[in-house]
Amino acid sequence: MLMKRLLSCISYCHSHNIMHRDLKPENVLLEANKEFDTIKVIDFGTALAYKPGQTFKDTIGTPYYIAPEVLNHNYGKECDIWSLGVMCYIFLSGIPPFNGGTDSEIMSAIKSGKFNFNHSVWKNVSKDAKDFITTLLTYDPKKRPTA
Repeated sequence: MLMKRLLSCISYCHSHNIMHRDLKPENVLLEANKEFDTIKVIDFGTALAYKPGQTFKDTIGTPYYIAPEVLNHNYGKECDIWSLGVMCYIFLSGIPPFNGGTDSEIMSAIKSGKFNFNHSVWKNVSKDAKDFITTLLTYDPKKRPTA
């Protein structure tokens, strides 16, 4: 339910030509009932209005959640979908898909785009959930789904 709501929020933003550029769990507020039926995405300080097809070059975002195309200085709204994929991976496992001891190591792991479900925590996660994450973390932003 949480991912459905997050995708709905980002779909709304993208339909109004706004990309967030720094999606992470700290920027998601949950209502007190904890049913995940009402959420708020916050901190639009790095958000940007864009024209369809427009690309950007500045590196913006938080290391664990940043998309590889942002690190390659050629990105658009699809970077938000990647960040949601990272969030979903972390929500289900408690560990990031791209890790390292330093920001530089994390960025190198992201640039490789390689992640796996080898940790024991993934044994009890459905194939559908893993497929969903894999789809969101599609390396080529043109092949990534929209919100």
